[in-house]
Amino acid sequence: MFFSVSANGQIKTGRPVDIVIAMDLSSSSNGLIDHLRNHIWDYWYTLSNCNPQPNYRIAVVTYARFSYGKQNGYTRIVKDLSTDFEKLTSLLYKIPSRIEKGDQYVGATLNTCLKKISWSKDPDAIKMIFLVGNGDVTTGTVDIDVVVDKLVANNVIVNTVYCTVPGEKKAVKGWERIALKGRGKITTMSIRNKYFDRLNGFDMTKLRALNRKFNGTYLWCGPEGRARYNRMVEVDNKAYITNTEGFRYRMFYKISDDYQRTNNTWDMVDMYSKNPVDFMKVDRKTMIDTCRKMSTDQLKAYIIFKKYERKKIGAMMAEMIINKELKDKEEGQTVNKTMATLDVVTLNVIREMLKEESCECPKH
Repeated sequence: MFFSVSANGQIKTGRPVDIVIAMDLSSSSNGLIDHLRNHIWDYWYTLSNCNPQPNYRIAVVTYARFSYGKQNGYTRIVKDLSTDFEKLTSLLYKIPSRIEKGDQYVGATLNTCLKKISWSKDPDAIKMIFLVGNGDVTTGTVDIDVVVDKLVANNVIVNTVYCTVPGEKKAVKGWERIALKGRGKITTMSIRNKYFDRLNGFDMTKLRALNRKFNGTYLWCGPEGRARYNRMVEVDNKAYITNTEGFRYRMFYKISDDYQRTNNTWDMVDMYSKNPVDFMKVDRKTMIDTCRKMSTDQLKAYIIFKKYERKKIGAMMAEMIINKELKDKEEGQTVNKTMATLDVVTLNVIREMLKEESCECPKH
């Protein structure tokens, strides 16, 4: 059995929780996108360790770039609500970090969240928005009060995260008002704030090498097989370069039930786990090169070998990461995150909101 942060995989036992992060990408918020994409695995790790575990989904909406078009209120849905963190991360990394001046149509952004996000229909669902940015919230033609009232009527809580800007004092009042009217909370952060991971002797190079071997157990196939495999590797590499702690959280994700046995449409190992004969139906031309000329019996044996190799390597990765956490606790090296970064302030609010609903989440 694979190591499991999320013992039930995609089958959650708690209430539905929908989280939408709407981010300002104008020049005054330059660098904000890096806060999210470099720490997206922190959200997965935290939410996957809540008790009872919520049936959570995350969406990301970005706004205030001219390239999005005025007809769209300079707003774009990067990814609608889903549990597919890997695809979300890949899409986030495709967003250019360049500074692009744009109009911050906050009303239009909230209207997009209201009308185009696939909110849960469950009456017990916990639904929330984190509106992140700065500047005047009244820009544009959409009435903020009207759209916030409609969101509240649909049981969506609107939280705001104000990114501090030198000399900008009056604008924050608008952000406070949205949070108050939206039954949410306002927090502030500085985009300059960054955490640096304390490795405490942990061998990241070894973990990365194990992950490469782990990736070698994926036998891609089908029309999307190669692309899906490449996306997995791309996200691994981005996480490793940008945030070593996030890379470890991603490794937890990859060896958890949230990821394992869920790639049966493009990986013959997961395909075999779901149905031991389905690999026989795959067009050989779409298989990874090493498998194309194998006989059926040879291919079956190879898939089984890779299945157990994956299990073995996954256990080694889990042991490395767990031992680091235990060592950090024993030596008092655990970092208590209090600096106001995007992941910290939003996860703190999520944690508080879920606690009010009898759901306990671990400290960040």
